Amino acid sequence: MNWALSIDRKNITDVRIAEATTRPLAEGEARLSVDSFALTANNITYAAFGDAMRYWDFFPGDDGRCRLPVWGFAEIAESRVDGLTVGERIYGYFPAASELIVSPGKVTPAGFVDTSEHRAELAPAYNNYVRCAADPGWSSRGEAAQMVLQPLFITAWLLDFFLRDPDNGLTEAPVLLTSASSKTAIALAFALKAGGGRQAIGLTSKGNADFVSGLGLYDSVATYDALDALAPSAPAVIVDFAGDADLNRKLHEGLAGQLAANIRVGGAHWEQSAPPRDLPPPKPQFFFAPDAARTLIKQWGPEAFDQRYKAAWRKFADAAPDYFDFRSEAGSDGALATYRALLDGKARPRDGFSIKV
Repeated sequence: MNWALSIDRKNITDVRIAEATTRPLAEGEARLSVDSFALTANNITYAAFGDAMRYWDFFPGDDGRCRLPVWGFAEIAESRVDGLTVGERIYGYFPAASELIVSPGKVTPAGFVDTSEHRAELAPAYNNYVRCAADPGWSSRGEAAQMVLQPLFITAWLLDFFLRDPDNGLTEAPVLLTSASSKTAIALAFALKAGGGRQAIGLTSKGNADFVSGLGLYDSVATYDALDALAPSAPAVIVDFAGDADLNRKLHEGLAGQLAANIRVGGAHWEQSAPPRDLPPPKPQFFFAPDAARTLIKQWGPEAFDQRYKAAWRKFADAAPDYFDFRSEAGSDGALATYRALLDGKARPRDGFSIKV
């Protein structure tokens, strides 16, 4: 069956499997048969901010509902594009579904860009597709780590540079990481520890406290019911992966005068993600990774950016088995069950889920 996760735009708990229609290809199109994709709390953030950040615009559903963006691997099942061969393995941004039709442009030995009209004004970073045979960092054994962690790691890596940029005035600020058990928070803690010299405090639930402490990446760990004990060594920056309005209020009120910034990244606590009103300063600011990437690419040049990023990614990928267990679920039923488990907060933080389509 050609299927897709179908989600209501205004209620992300309203999810079901839809049987998707297929159509003949037009000249200049290719059909990608999705082989596997990751599902993490990052995908719940995509859903929670689907309208605000235009994530819902990438893969419109033919049933009038939304398709969840995911990172994963596919094979070219059919091609009407010069230079793209049936059977090639592709890495990139897909719907949580069994296929995607793309309009490849800028085709090179390394990859291509989907030039579909509806994606033209969306963030370019999500429109690039990699031809695995030409990627020196790709291996079949490393696919699970790549699709589960690489999209999260680049956000964390960019955040690390943002926090170390003297122009932002945060180079000495201790970092408070909410939802410290989330994979993006763990990746940032890894980058902060590798950089050395700054205090990283993980904020998490009681149930995840032992896991977070056992990572060895945070200088200290505090649970959400014990925030009164927080004592950063200097005015701190919140890096908010939880997106929880009540938690933000408690932090801003409890640390009034001791906060240098609040950087909002994710929405792991999606049901509490409406921005709180009348917060004591500083005003939260949203961090959008593609914008940060464009800034560094302009500053360093594409080749230097790619080299520095890939060197950092290899270090994190090598360490990943110390922090995560990679698990695969099967088909549409596995995708639906995993999405619901992530939505309900029932997935173990150590688990890195992928779906074998």
